[in-house]
Amino acid sequence: MPRPSPRHAQAPDLVAFGAAVREARLALGMSQEALAYEAGIDRSYMSSVERGGQNVGLVLAAQIARALKLNLADLISAAGL
Repeated sequence: MPRPSPRHAQAPDLVAFGAAVREARLALGMSQEALAYEAGIDRSYMSSVERGGQNVGLVLAAQIARALKLNLADLISAAGL
């Protein structure tokens, strides 16, 4: 199980980003496991991202957006960031 980002876990921006990822994933009818595979990350890490526990970097955020068939700007906008 990934450890949450200690300084930023549950920060409002991370929670909003995670919620936007989850919403986009569900809209595609995609499982968390399938999204993690497409993004090239572990499923447990993806779970933590969706719960706002990980402070993802730019490269990982872009990988997630691509796996969701979105551009990063749209995913960030959906999160209200």
